[in-house]
Amino acid sequence: MVREGSLRRSTHRVVSLLLLSSVVSLTTLTLSWSAASASERAPHTQSSGGPITIGSSVFPVTLDPTANPSAAIDEVIDYNVLQHLVELAPNGSLQPTLATSWTLSKNRRIYTFKIRHGVHFSNGDPLTAADVTFSMDRVIKSGSTYPYAKIFDVKSVKTLSSDTVQVTLDSPSWEWLFNLASYSNGVVLDPRTVSTLGTDPVGTGPYAVSGEVQNYSVSLNVNPRYWGPKPRTSGVTFRYFSSPNAENAALESGQLNLIDNLGNPSSLASFEHNRSYQIISGLTNGKVQLTLNNSYGPLRKTLVRQAISYAIDRQAIIDVASGGRGLPLGSDSVPADPYYLNLAHVYTYNPTKAKLLLRKAGYPHGFALSLTLPPYPYAQLAAPLIVSELSAVGIHVSVQNIPFPLWLSRVFEAGNFQTTIIDHAEARDISNYGTNGYYWHYAGTATVAALLRSANAAPTQAQWIAGYRKVLRLITKQAVNDWLYVLPEITIAQASVTGLPRFGYTESFNLAYLGIGGSVPAAAKKLGFA
Repeated sequence: MVREGSLRRSTHRVVSLLLLSSVVSLTTLTLSWSAASASERAPHTQSSGGPITIGSSVFPVTLDPTANPSAAIDEVIDYNVLQHLVELAPNGSLQPTLATSWTLSKNRRIYTFKIRHGVHFSNGDPLTAADVTFSMDRVIKSGSTYPYAKIFDVKSVKTLSSDTVQVTLDSPSWEWLFNLASYSNGVVLDPRTVSTLGTDPVGTGPYAVSGEVQNYSVSLNVNPRYWGPKPRTSGVTFRYFSSPNAENAALESGQLNLIDNLGNPSSLASFEHNRSYQIISGLTNGKVQLTLNNSYGPLRKTLVRQAISYAIDRQAIIDVASGGRGLPLGSDSVPADPYYLNLAHVYTYNPTKAKLLLRKAGYPHGFALSLTLPPYPYAQLAAPLIVSELSAVGIHVSVQNIPFPLWLSRVFEAGNFQTTIIDHAEARDISNYGTNGYYWHYAGTATVAALLRSANAAPTQAQWIAGYRKVLRLITKQAVNDWLYVLPEITIAQASVTGLPRFGYTESFNLAYLGIGGSVPAAAKKLGFA
């Protein structure tokens, strides 16, 4: 998935592999997980408060996450309105949600889920095992519109009883449960409401959609039928701003309670030393990259793509586009990944070497290249420097700015572009390099797909990680794209706001514990809520 605007949190240092804990341990061949019932979960200590208004940058093109890969949809709808059997806490750990427990067969292909009792959709319909089966069947059926149906890897789904669902995978996978929690493939739907998903998604989460003003706001009310602890607010409104300066001014004037992602990191200074505000930042799963159409003319050649990687100074890009906040990248992997490799050193800034590689590739005088840009600060700020650096080695770049809906249709869906700058927000998205027809037209997808299948079939986590690292080294050597940096997301809120997610390992801006004042349960703090 591509993330508009910005990504969930980053930091300056490499951290431990936090998400290793989210991979189910294979100490035995039969796995199981169980969870406390809703009544055993830590309750909120405060009653519901008043409404909260959140500033954001990109209005969702639809409210249906099963029809569009835009992360602006997940930010509002995922986890807050539509829920999964299992979900990721802000700290990256897998948490039972609509499933209370599951087991995995000895051959690691059959998951059996127990569905939580007493859950209702916001319209009053009870959640049943049949609803779960319907939702998964909808992903795998012919003609599915799910953006990530190709990575679902499910052979069949069966309702075994009123509270039991059995899922048979195409092949063993170390990633499947994580993917179920992370992607829109995992949302559980009310079959009676799928026709209105784009405007009125009905789910089992703590909130329900109450209104939408085109290009201006999306409002959520507290779901009175929510099975878990009630949120500490009477409702939430996402307000959308095309100008980061206008968004900042709205926060300073009290029109907003918080900004979930500071549009221009250079404006951070106006909030840093003001006790009226708090600043929260952390790691994200996002990768800002110069995406290269591997099927276009000169970009077909590995030497040319390598030359581009050598021609661009990642730290300079971070300084200009992200206020110096960010982690240089060298491949499709961030520190939160269990298989993370720091490969930023592979293509250190070296214009002389870039020119040499271009001569070897048959382009001693360079060539012309177009850069298609979405309208987001990180792309707009990085572009002039990238244009300048590529020009210095003979690659003459023309820039075309287009709105994001057109970027989605032309670039992401049709693959009609030469280069673009985009933030890939999804976690563990290395499978994109093994997906035939993906928008950058990589010629090695079959090789990568085979390596990923082999790694997922491995009997141990260590072998799985080793297999994925082999893929990272391969796509880095072939310079499929020029990975630039982990984009920081910076949340700025009034000092009184509590319960904000402290990490960015999900694309949902999880509002389960949001409130003004009061305290957040200790259990929620351990999950990564501030």
